Parts: sequence; C-alpha cells; structure tokens
Amino acid sequence: MDRVFSLALALALSAHASAAPLAAAAASPQDTPPALPPALERPASQASADLASDGEVAAPGRVPGDTEEGARALWSQLAGSLSVDDGTPAADAPRAFELEFDVRSRQASGTQNFSARFHYLDEGPGLVRGVVLDDQRAERSTQMRGLDDRGRLQYWYRKVSGEGQTDGWESLRGRDSKESRAEIDSWAAISFDIARLTRPSSFRILSLRERVLLPAEDGASPLTLRFDGDPRGVVLPGTDIEGVRDGRKQPISALCSGLKWLELQTPDFRDFRELNGRMPKARPYRLVFGLDPASGRPQVVLVAPGTEGPLQVPGAVLVQSTEWLLHPEGAAPRDQSWLPGRFFAYETLGAGPDPQALRFSDVPRADLYFVDGNMSAELDPAFFRPR
Repeated sequence: MDRVFSLALALALSAHASAAPLAAAAASPQDTPPALPPALERPASQASADLASDGEVAAPGRVPGDTEEGARALWSQLAGSLSVDDGTPAADAPRAFELEFDVRSRQASGTQNFSARFHYLDEGPGLVRGVVLDDQRAERSTQMRGLDDRGRLQYWYRKVSGEGQTDGWESLRGRDSKESRAEIDSWAAISFDIARLTRPSSFRILSLRERVLLPAEDGASPLTLRFDGDPRGVVLPGTDIEGVRDGRKQPISALCSGLKWLELQTPDFRDFRELNGRMPKARPYRLVFGLDPASGRPQVVLVAPGTEGPLQVPGAVLVQSTEWLLHPEGAAPRDQSWLPGRFFAYETLGAGPDPQALRFSDVPRADLYFVDGNMSAELDPAFFRPR
C-alpha cells in the first residue's frame, strides 16, 4: 500500500447513523421472511456521467480546467502529503482492508468503550464484517454482510461469549432484524468511503475551490469561523480536547485559524440511509479540508451535503485529526500508509426554523484510536459468509 488519506472522516461519519458498537444481540428470524434483494452493482453515482465545473465529464483525480491556481496548489499539497512510495497519487481506491480501533462513543444512554475490528471488500454492494473484541482482543460478537452462493445479499450475526451467546451463526431476516441490518448497512457505507478517502485521487472531482477564512468580526465568538461566501459561518466545538500543531497544544478554534482550506465536491460519497444494500439517489458532498500549511495533511475536515449554501447545515460533521502515523513503522515505503493515530467526530446540533442555532457539539460523538490495520488486505467473498 502506498498512499493513505484520513480514516477520520469516514468512520466518524457514523454519527449520521449510530456511533454505538455493533448490536449486542440478534433478533429472532421471522418464520416467512421477505425475499432479500439480489446482489447490486456499484451505485449509480459511480457510473453516471456527472459533469465537472468545466463542463467535462468528471473523472477520478481529474482537476477541472477552470480550477484556480490556489486550489490546484492545495490539491497537489494534499495528495502529495499522503503519498509514501513514489509520490504519485493513485487513482484506484483500495479494494480490501482490515482496521482495528479502540473506540469511545457517547450517546444519550451513556458512554461506551469498546474495541472493534473491521474488514471490507469492495465487491457488489460492498461486503463488511464487523467484530467487537473482548478485553483480550478476542472476538466477542460479529455482524456481517455478504453474498450467498446464489449471489444474493445476506446478513448474519453471532455472539461467542457473554450474555446472549448464540449457537453459531444466525441469519438476520424479517422485520425484527431491520435495525440490525440497517446498522450493518451503515458500516458498509462508511467502509466504502474509507476506501476512497484513503486515496483522494480516486474521487471524481466536480469542483475544487480554496475557501478563504475571513478575519473575526469585532465582538464575535472565537468559536465562529466565517468563510468567504458562507452566509452564516461555522460554530466550532467549545471543546476541552486540544489539537496539537508544531508541538504546541491549542484549542480547536486556534488550530483552525492557522489552517489552509480546500473544498472538494464529489458525487462519490455514500449516504448512510441505505437498507438491504439499496441506496437513495446519490447527491454531491462538500469535503472541506483544513490543511496544515507545512505538511499539507488534514487537521480538520468538514463534511456538508449539497453543492452550495451554508456549510453548517443539519447532518454536517466535523472531524479533528491531528496525530498522523506512518504505519507499519520501519516497513518498506510500498507497504506503509499515513494513518491518523486518533480522531474525534463532532455532529451538528440544532434544528427548526432558526439556522443561527446550528452549531457543532462541544463533546465529540466518538473518539477513535488506531491500533492496527492493513489497507491492502487479501480478502475474498467467502470470508464474508458463515464458515
């Protein structure tokens, strides 16, 4: 593996669906379950002729001809900062990977700490296997989405230790298992995004633009970032978790004030509302990278749906990732990847008629700490079915 972008963004997007660990128990199958859908091809967003800002068909890594020089320079810096081997950004996303994390997730029901291992294969609608680990990092439970012998999408679950232990694999079918299937679908969508975000040049680029950060207005809160062209601004977390830059600790608001900002619009990003592998109509997303001026690596990433208008809208997510590791340490460059050692995900709070009430949460919805991984794993479809 030779180049890797931020895992922070995609996994943290689970705030759209669920930041909880994989389901602790499987529901009982229905006696007469509805037929599951056949294996799906790639989403329509991967095959449609989306046009870039210069009127040409968008292609992976192709910078539109009307992109201004400032944005071109930032794009080159971003792609180059995550290159390890020969410095040439790859246009193909990783096909399969394995990643292991320690996770702290916060929900209304309380804070949960757990460890998890994720396996993904980019085949059909995307195959995923999520394993919750015990204190000895052995399997506690597993949820899985794969293809059966006839190529149909199926869902399975097993719990090998603790309360609710199952007698082998159980099929997740019927209405009672709908939420479990939806959770697995959300992890599959997240994994799809990880595979592309590890190599930014695998995205089809609709447009690139430099986002200029405006000076703070007199009397304005230091937590508010105002970008040129954004009518409302972005309200940052008032967080006690500090970013690190140039060896100095500083609040996230101070960190953001010293970054360079690049907005990428792309159709190659999955929403998390799919059910049984079926996706809603694809829509473009804006990925706004806050780049360290020296290294070019993302320190903050803002994700917002749509192609124009305010950046802070319901569903927008902010990810902070400031500690980058070259993994595995001491390996040959072709086998190494840049990975964020830890990252925090903040979700947008507020709804209703007053858009000024929107802001990012002060406390991260999820903290993820990288343990180990392989972005060039050798996996096949058989790994994603019971055996």
